[in-house]
Amino acid sequence: MRVVRINKFLEEKASVTWLIDGLLPDVGWTLFYGLPGIGKSTFAAQLCAALQEGNDFLGRKVRRTDIMFIQADSLVLEWKSMLQRICPGGRGLTVVEVDERMLGNSKAISWVSEQVEHFNPGYIVFDSLQKLTAWTISTDSGAAMAVNAMRLITADRPAMMIHHPPHAEFRASGHQSLSASPSNIWGLLKTKLKIDKGRLTPLREILLSRDTDGLW
Repeated sequence: MRVVRINKFLEEKASVTWLIDGLLPDVGWTLFYGLPGIGKSTFAAQLCAALQEGNDFLGRKVRRTDIMFIQADSLVLEWKSMLQRICPGGRGLTVVEVDERMLGNSKAISWVSEQVEHFNPGYIVFDSLQKLTAWTISTDSGAAMAVNAMRLITADRPAMMIHHPPHAEFRASGHQSLSASPSNIWGLLKTKLKIDKGRLTPLREILLSRDTDGLW
């Protein structure tokens, strides 16, 4: 810890490194929510494919970054089919056959943490909170334990947690502390990416469309 006068603090050299230009910085984590079936996993997989290959995403420049996608929300065959559509030659990492309620299992956390340390991905996606958490996230303690377990695995690497909204509301479900923790909160709708929170980006929405193959 240190104390510094504001004018001197602002003079210190600092710059943001963007994984996706103006949208996704290489610090903090993103809470990504949307209605079931809207295409959250597809969107996240396309984002990961762009990061892994360094290709533009949503018309924005991308910094090439190794990725790891932890898939607990889809059956193995469903996930394989999705990846064949999105990135058939993809060289990113995916964790499959994930233990039920992994974030509440100390052995599973240790194993995944070891894989992260070994492969050193620059971006990690968790799909999804409902399948991965062992606690009731509608309580402050439950939400905190899920986030802390995720952070043990990421070890301060930038990450995304896919999540769902509560019934009849378009916001991330769970205790309000869950929404206070991430650097970014994205909501996916049929025609736009809604940016509810972005500590480093001035963007508040990006218009979207899908092609005949269902890709964004």
